[in-house]
Amino acid sequence: MRITNGMIARSTQLNLRAGLSGVDRVRNEIATGLRVRTMSDDPIAGGEVLRTSSSLRAIGQFRRNIEQGLGRANVENDVLAKLTDTLTRGAELAVQGGNGTMTATSRQAIKSEVDQLIAFSVQLGNTRFGNSYLFGGDRAGEAPFTSPPPATGSFSALRDALNQPVNPSGGVSLEIGDDNFLTPTHNGAELFLDTDALGSLRALSDALGANNSADIQTAMSRVSAANSAVQLRIGTNGARVNEMETAQLAMRDQELSMKAYLSELRDTPIDEAIAELTGKQTLYQAAMGATARVLGLSLANYL
Repeated sequence: MRITNGMIARSTQLNLRAGLSGVDRVRNEIATGLRVRTMSDDPIAGGEVLRTSSSLRAIGQFRRNIEQGLGRANVENDVLAKLTDTLTRGAELAVQGGNGTMTATSRQAIKSEVDQLIAFSVQLGNTRFGNSYLFGGDRAGEAPFTSPPPATGSFSALRDALNQPVNPSGGVSLEIGDDNFLTPTHNGAELFLDTDALGSLRALSDALGANNSADIQTAMSRVSAANSAVQLRIGTNGARVNEMETAQLAMRDQELSMKAYLSELRDTPIDEAIAELTGKQTLYQAAMGATARVLGLSLANYL
């Protein structure tokens, strides 16, 4: 087959365009800082970029969940500290009211302070976190306890379909890792009813109001036992905070590792790219010069 100048020119054009395309590709990589911009740039690396980016989004959501959980747990910790102080004061008043020299009038005055402690405890139970009630459990949009507190009957403000009082239950569960769910706070029943915090203070108030020394002694024991039960909740709260903080550190390390891996997959090594660009430009210029000498023509005639 006879090789004509036209065939040589067309072949040369293709080769020069390929060389120019290579120069343009490396120049774009340097300009954008990205080696992989579309799947066609590197299908294998592109697939890894998609997978890693998805994992990073999941980690970001886990970290936001942990931050919310820590916020809720820290607010609960403050409530627990205040509830401890309240029960401690209740125990002091029980000792004072149990003194055999106290009169009915004196005990009535102590009862008034105990009633204030009950009202304050109910306020703690209705603590809000953002737009929801921290201890509302599954019904976080409703205040869990009746305020002011009733003298008898249930403390709960929640009602069922038959308008009967139901205790707050359940809670907000957060995913802090793959298939790792945690409820960062207690619900109102666990913290204020199961511990007997409200019930023991009411029993003390009733005993003081009745001027009954024996009942005051019994209520004193209940208040002390309730305080001990609250301390157990403080321990649980601390364990949950530790678990979330440990998960937070692990997520931070994992996120840094994945970001570094993503950078290796996607980003352009600038020093290597500049060296490659210089080489391609040199080759392209040399190819243009060689073509011009071989054909003895201006390349503008063919481009």
